[in-house]
Amino acid sequence: MIDGFYVTWGASEGAVVAPGQPLPPHGKQLGRLDSADLKQVIQKGVALYSRDNKELDLLLFWEVCDFVSRVDRVLSRPGGSLLLAGRSGAGRHTATCLVSHMHGYTLFTPKISRGYTLKHFSSDLKMVMQLAGLEGQQVVLLLEDYQFVHPAFLEMVNSLLSSGEVPGLYTAEELEPLLSSLKDAASQDGFTRPLYDYFSYRIQQNLHIILIMDCSNSNFTINCESNPAFYRKCSVQWMEGWSESSMKKIPELLLAKTEQAKEENEKEKATNRKSSAGSEPGELGRLFLMVHESCKENGATPSQYMAFLHVYTTLHSRKQNQLTTRQQHLLAGVSKLNEAKALVDDLKRRAAEQSALLKTKQQEADAALQEITSSMQNASDQKTEMEKIKEKMAQEVSNIGERKAKIDDELKEVQPLVDEAKRAVGNIKPEALSEIRSLRMPPDVIRDILEGVLRLMGVFDTTWVSMKSFLAKRGVREEIATFDARNITPEIRQSVEELLNRNKASFDPKNAKRASAAAAPLAAWVKANVQYSFVLERIEPLEREQAGLLENLKKTEGRKNKLEDQLNNVGAKVNKLKEKFQRHTAEAAKLEAEVTKAQDTITAAQQLISQLDREHTRWNAQMSEIQSELDTLPLRALLAAAFITYLSAASEDRRRHCLDTWMAQSGLQKFDLRSFLCSESEQLIWKSQGLPSDDLSMENALVILQSVACPFLIDPSSRATDWLRTHLKEQRLEVINQQDNNFMTSVELAVRFGKTLIIQEMDGVEPVLYPLLRKDLIAQGPRYVVQIGDKVIDYNEDFRLFLATRNPSPFILPDAASVVTEVNFTTTRAGLRGQLLALTIHHEKPELETEKTRLLQQEEDKKIQLGQLEESLLEIYRPLFHL
Repeated sequence: MIDGFYVTWGASEGAVVAPGQPLPPHGKQLGRLDSADLKQVIQKGVALYSRDNKELDLLLFWEVCDFVSRVDRVLSRPGGSLLLAGRSGAGRHTATCLVSHMHGYTLFTPKISRGYTLKHFSSDLKMVMQLAGLEGQQVVLLLEDYQFVHPAFLEMVNSLLSSGEVPGLYTAEELEPLLSSLKDAASQDGFTRPLYDYFSYRIQQNLHIILIMDCSNSNFTINCESNPAFYRKCSVQWMEGWSESSMKKIPELLLAKTEQAKEENEKEKATNRKSSAGSEPGELGRLFLMVHESCKENGATPSQYMAFLHVYTTLHSRKQNQLTTRQQHLLAGVSKLNEAKALVDDLKRRAAEQSALLKTKQQEADAALQEITSSMQNASDQKTEMEKIKEKMAQEVSNIGERKAKIDDELKEVQPLVDEAKRAVGNIKPEALSEIRSLRMPPDVIRDILEGVLRLMGVFDTTWVSMKSFLAKRGVREEIATFDARNITPEIRQSVEELLNRNKASFDPKNAKRASAAAAPLAAWVKANVQYSFVLERIEPLEREQAGLLENLKKTEGRKNKLEDQLNNVGAKVNKLKEKFQRHTAEAAKLEAEVTKAQDTITAAQQLISQLDREHTRWNAQMSEIQSELDTLPLRALLAAAFITYLSAASEDRRRHCLDTWMAQSGLQKFDLRSFLCSESEQLIWKSQGLPSDDLSMENALVILQSVACPFLIDPSSRATDWLRTHLKEQRLEVINQQDNNFMTSVELAVRFGKTLIIQEMDGVEPVLYPLLRKDLIAQGPRYVVQIGDKVIDYNEDFRLFLATRNPSPFILPDAASVVTEVNFTTTRAGLRGQLLALTIHHEKPELETEKTRLLQQEEDKKIQLGQLEESLLEIYRPLFHL
């Protein structure tokens, strides 16, 4: 049975009853679900309920599952009704609305207005009875303590529970047309008794009455004893509160949901904080429960526990934002100063590097300039050498010309003969050579000529066979014609000269021509080459000298070309060196400017750091203080929220005792509620607005302004109410009395237009105000509405409500006390002492009060001015920090 809930949603698929269908005789089947599965079912139901009705913010812990399963088991059987006894805020109303919606039932609750009478209640009962009895719908009639504005309401509900009818509700004339529609249904069901009994039977089957009653109400026992059907016909479920484990779990669930809603930067800030004693979720849960348990004897309810948690989250979030914003501001200043110090060191290092680099660049520029000078000097020397070479070359060319002229002069006579002989040889026809070769024995003329030809060409075998072989060679004519006479040695020439002298007749042109057509050109060729060889021998010294001169000229020209290339290279090199020099010079100038600027920046930054050194120390000290405040913030916010929620109506002695006890339990050494929640200047403003100056009144003012629930001021002297009117006069304030004729109109307009409303002379909490006090808002698209009496009014989020009475002991029912924050301004002995002391000082020494006010105001102004100066410091010097 551990972790098991028997509910209709756990039954098999075949046992599920569709919405609108009559319930089985013994109710819907049940099935077992564990807590995880049931939570999923409830979450789906919550989503659908929020979509169709109003937004439901439900924390799922064990009691919620238990309450939902209890209500489900009763509502799933015919006529199942409930008496839910307990304390306000336990979750009875939520569980009923949710389960009714999940089953598809019609939920109805009377809309109590100021003029709601027995007639209106009878009309509402008729409507639900007809829905259940005539139309056969499953109807849930939800009734709460505040709706029983007349004792007869209880009697009518008792009768409806016990018999399915209310005597005297219908007249005979009304019943007859109503019951006629049931005839067919009664005959189908085999019902033979009167139709009115069938009508009552169907009401008992289809109408579910749920009574939500506060067991701490003094009338609870009397009402149950007077109406026995409440406990005889209803399933009585006691839902007074939650278990200890759930009470510890609820803060964890609520805080986890709040953390999820925060922005990413809030999470980052949270990670920067050190965890402190009491700040862990488990430890906080223990402290929340401890505070609530200590106030149970004074009537602490579950709704107050939830209000306690909501006040805590609001205070914690606001104070955390203030502190972390301040911390981040100071951290920015400290980090910027640290950055500035690091930047100065970096600037010094960079300045040293740039100075070294500047020196290097200057040296490189000087070296480039020196190299340019050296290259220019070398180029000048090379130009001089170039001029000398050119003069020498001109002289050598002249000498070569002279030698060439002499050679040409020597060759001018013989050269034409040689050329003519070569052409004649080239023109010899092959047939002529073939003719000579065909001779058995050649004539002496041909023999002598061929011998001369062979000797000149270096062939010393002058037999006829050798001669014929020579003539038979391919290309012999070209070989003879292209023969170079320089190959003729003096010995060969001498032998040929002897042949010419010896056989002079053979070389005579006429004789040769007669001998053969080829002989005459060959004879002329032999004589010309011999003569040419002799001339060549004579001009050989001239040619050698000319060759030497040409060789020298070639070398000189090579040197000249080399010098020209070097000169061209020197020009290109000088241009590159000039570019290099200009580049190094420009870089050096730029570096020099940067070094100068860096030195100026270093000087300014060092001056700035020295000026802000005291600020750096003070900011570090303040950051430590803020971190200490953040470490204890959860505990201080918890104590402040507990004070606002549970001690709003307590006396000074009880307040001091409870705070001391809670501080001891939480381990907090020091806590001042007033300094935690407001500043001295705010308290001065409140005093100037008419608030009594005693501690009780000041603390009560804090409760009024910080409370989540609507404040209910018990103010016999009306001084607190007058202060509140002055304090809120800028917020579209409207003040009315509970007895005003236009009371409802004023409330409706204030809700619709977001006014701040103070209702005076309250005798108690009117039932018509319950939906407003509980914030039973209904979502309609993007807007919210609220039921006020019989009207649905647009709800403006700026609406604020304050209740006030001069009755020192107003009658406030327990269910009303849980949705308002009672703030008791009844003057106590200590409060009277404080007020009289203030009046005495004001009368006897008014200058003291004036001076105190002036000093406190001056302190507040100085704090503001200090913050502005810190911000301006950061703004002014931020550009330097980013150099």
